[in-house]
Amino acid sequence: MRIEESRLPPDKPPKNDSFGRIPFTFLLLALIFLLAYESLRPPVPKPASAPAQEFSAERAREVLNHLVGDGVPHPTGSAHDEVVRGRVMDEFTRIGYAPEVETGFACDEYGDCATVKNVIARLDGSARGAAVLLAAHYDSVPAGPGAFDDGAGAATVLEIARAYKSLPTPKNSIIFLIDDGEETGLLGARVFVDQHPWAKEVRVAVNVDNRGTSGPSLMYETGDANAWATRLYTEHASRPATNSILYFAYKHLPADTDFTVFKAAGYQGVNFAAIDDAVEYHTPLDDFGNANSATLQHHGDNALTSVRTFAETEIANPPKGAAAYFDLFERWTISWPARAGLRIALGSAFLLLLEIAWLVYKKNLSIRGWAWGCFSWVLTLFAVGALASILQFALRKLGAEPVNWAAHSLPLQIAFWSLAISVVCFVAQRCAARAGATGLWAGVWTCWAAAGILLALRAPSVSYIFQVATVVAAVAALGFVFRSNGSLPRPGLASILPLLAVAAVGFGTVLLLYPGFGNPGLPVISFVVAFLLTPMAPLCADRRQAPGLPRVALPGLAMALTLGAAFLAVVAPAFSAKSPEHVNFEYFQDSDSGKSQWVVYPASGRLPEPIQLATNAIRQSGGPFPWIPEVTFVANAPHLDLPPPTFTILESSESQGNRQYRALLRSERGAPRAAVFFPPDSGVETVRVEGQPVPPESATLRSELNGWYAYLCETMPAKGTEVTFTLPAGKSVQVYAEDTSFTLPLEGMFLLKSRPLTATPYGDGDRTIVVRHVELLP
Repeated sequence: MRIEESRLPPDKPPKNDSFGRIPFTFLLLALIFLLAYESLRPPVPKPASAPAQEFSAERAREVLNHLVGDGVPHPTGSAHDEVVRGRVMDEFTRIGYAPEVETGFACDEYGDCATVKNVIARLDGSARGAAVLLAAHYDSVPAGPGAFDDGAGAATVLEIARAYKSLPTPKNSIIFLIDDGEETGLLGARVFVDQHPWAKEVRVAVNVDNRGTSGPSLMYETGDANAWATRLYTEHASRPATNSILYFAYKHLPADTDFTVFKAAGYQGVNFAAIDDAVEYHTPLDDFGNANSATLQHHGDNALTSVRTFAETEIANPPKGAAAYFDLFERWTISWPARAGLRIALGSAFLLLLEIAWLVYKKNLSIRGWAWGCFSWVLTLFAVGALASILQFALRKLGAEPVNWAAHSLPLQIAFWSLAISVVCFVAQRCAARAGATGLWAGVWTCWAAAGILLALRAPSVSYIFQVATVVAAVAALGFVFRSNGSLPRPGLASILPLLAVAAVGFGTVLLLYPGFGNPGLPVISFVVAFLLTPMAPLCADRRQAPGLPRVALPGLAMALTLGAAFLAVVAPAFSAKSPEHVNFEYFQDSDSGKSQWVVYPASGRLPEPIQLATNAIRQSGGPFPWIPEVTFVANAPHLDLPPPTFTILESSESQGNRQYRALLRSERGAPRAAVFFPPDSGVETVRVEGQPVPPESATLRSELNGWYAYLCETMPAKGTEVTFTLPAGKSVQVYAEDTSFTLPLEGMFLLKSRPLTATPYGDGDRTIVVRHVELLP
């Protein structure tokens, strides 16, 4: 039977109180937003007088101050790295352990190699066999002291080790690992896993690391016994901050921690990190003064609870399997097996379709109105995606987003949240004339149900929001769908209740998107907010019948807020002393040509004015080397005649169409890092550094170096490092030998003085690099 829309009873003009639904709904959404925001604040730090068996952030801060309070960077192999390692040893000894130092050499798939020195201590359990590993790293990048990355992790391990001296003997042994070389390729973790005899006992690892200096301690990664690990964590954590979307997203990001190595070794467990104030990460601002005590407390509570739980649990053969899970305001957690997500999605979709079919049967909904409701949902998301991309393009052109994180990010976030609200309301009101409130409701939940089934099939750990939403929507709709008084139903509570459920489950995750991804994630924030708010569309249908200004007030005010916030984002300073731009200086010397240059690497691609005045540097599309793709600024520098590195062929032989080489890479000026670079067409294979095989580089990794192959020794000994490799026989190859020291020569002091307070070194920081070419003849 074909049902004509004209035969439907017309929507009655809404009563005056129906206009109150929107303000009331927005008030409830605002309260949920505030709850989500407040729940992301870490717990209050416990004082040093807290019971000995508890974790105290104030006690941990005393340890942290001892480790890195002097503010000196300590990259792997540096003299101060040895100082910090000695302090870690002292702390273990002070609290009653007998720590040992494990020394080893390792390489990663990026070609980074180093000699690392791990600090390890052990607490034997009452049972023999499986052990729990609690891990963090103590090395920093050359640019910063690493108070939170990962001095806070090291202090957390030490405070938990101290607490265990006041706790009963655990069932499973606990191994405390504070490793070296994480920043140079997770090398300390690799050495422990591959070389230490205790590594064979480990079944579960708890890792603490950071990519910021504040915020909640997020449990964002587990091993493949995902459901088992998350259940144990969420059942015992006092403030669980986690969801399976974080786990899914992290697995698809080009980022690693020591837990990556532990997972590859077959360990189960959990990984914790804080991500707020990411602009301070890997800079001098990652110092003791910026180390957040509340975040440290949250780390300690999470890690101590996890270790205690795993230490008393049978961990020899944990059951494999994934879960969908999420916390509600860091107070409660809900989870179910990931494989059950499809059944939940199909069941709620079936009930929703039955309800929609009943509305059609009772002539309260037309097929055309239903189709318009679906079109409205699709149009909303398409429009938000397009407008958010346009807005971001405009803001970038106007200079509001020169780097990943803005100094004043609030206007940017308000602009993209408001844009989503404006588009949702505007499209709903425009489509309401053809779909009606009931058609909008049916269209929204048809699309949500379809998307939920698709995600349950393709990405079950992400689909929990859809399953929560469609279940609540299907149950809440029973009242209005089967109303018996014969009047045309209006989906009031049937829209409000699932909307509130979606907000409660999703707002906290959206609030983590900007700390996690920064400005590049702003269009995604708009899209996700719009997605979460699409259940509001039926409520907006009433507004189309409102007279004049009230009809356009909601989308108009939201759009005005978008434009006003965007204007503030444009006029606000892009950088500040608290949120500076990353700007590195480099002295570069080509020993073959005699050419020397000052090279500046501004993250924004624009040279700060004081540096421009001091150098008169010229912009160029790449760095001084063919493997550096980013924008740089160069200026002539005095030639200092620094001794170039050497790459000496010790032995070569030919076999089966290949020539094998044994060479010695050495820094003649005693630089801590040296490297050899092979061109993209060299055909280099089977590389070993100090006898350690270097894993083959993926195409993705090589693309970061414009196709070049790089092999680095981060801890260059005075005698040099032996490198073996093969090249195609009969082929001449020109390689680059390079060495790096993490300071500028005295002649570069004027550069340091020109760096404004709104700029800071980052990562490797300021460097002196000397390079020479070496021809490998067939």
